[in-house]
This record gives sequence, structure tokens and C-alpha cells, in this order.
Amino acid sequence: MIHDIKSSNSPARPAPVDCDTFRRVMRALAGTVTVISTENDGGLHGFTATAVCSVCADPPTILIVVNRSARTHAHISCRQAFVVNVIAEDQRSIAEKFSTKDNDPFGTVPHSLTANGVPMIDDTSAFLECVVREMSDVGTHTIFIGSIINASVSGKVPLLYYDGQYLNLKAA
Repeated sequence: MIHDIKSSNSPARPAPVDCDTFRRVMRALAGTVTVISTENDGGLHGFTATAVCSVCADPPTILIVVNRSARTHAHISCRQAFVVNVIAEDQRSIAEKFSTKDNDPFGTVPHSLTANGVPMIDDTSAFLECVVREMSDVGTHTIFIGSIINASVSGKVPLLYYDGQYLNLKAA
């Protein structure tokens, strides 16, 4: 359970930084490009993301952060399962495809379904298949904490995202 740290005994908190400063700082954080995918009512859904983080190794757990206005949010929330597809350097076009409002992004992207029925993109750098363990709303987003039920690494180099651009690890 995620706790909100607010108490009458707590000292006054300083005001948060402004949104523009926050955005500039976040653009300075390089991130691995992923596509978060799920299935719901027979439809395959996904979006490009960098908001993925390891939580702990025992038990194997990660978190993803999804804007509640994103089309895939409701499907993850309903299905309670998702795959984090770590996009390889040679899959930039896939990352770009899933960052658009394409109604059928899986239509032209090679993929398979996991034993749990969630779409997994072929030939990625790695993947993590998860079931939702906990959810917590923060501002405009939901943090989904996922228990990892399947994972693999291919050895392919992942694609990076930095300052609004896709980058190859060799160039970074």
C-alpha cells in the first residue's frame, strides 16, 4: 500500500518547483524506450513509455506510470496485466508507431501473445510480463506496481530517449 505522507505533526512543506522547470529537468534524464502493452476484450493496446522502474528483486517487482487520459490506461486497469517491451535500437519505428494515436498499432508490428494472452513485441531487447499487484493515483497519473511473472533478455542493445530525441547507446 502506498501511503500519502501528510500529517498535522509534519513541518510545513516547501512549494513544489514550477511545471516548466520540472519538464526541463525530466528531459535531462535519459531513459530506456519501452512499449507497454496489454489486451482487453480481444483488443491489443499499447503506448511508448520511459516511466518504468525496478521496485525490488524479491519478489521481482516493477512499476510503470501511466497518464489516466492515455487510451491504454483503462485497459491495463481492467485487464490487470501488462508487458513492458524494451525496444531495441533497430526498432525505433515501433517506438514511433506506439507514440501516435494509431487505432491498431499491432496491425503491422510483429508480435505474439504470452501464455496469459498479453501482446509481446517480437525481437525486443528484453521484456517483462506482469500482473498488477497495486495501483495508486498521483496527480494525473496512476502508478501500476506489477509482479513479474515472465521475463527474458535477448542481448540486443536498447533504444534510449533523451531531451525529446531517440538515441542509440553508441551515440550517447
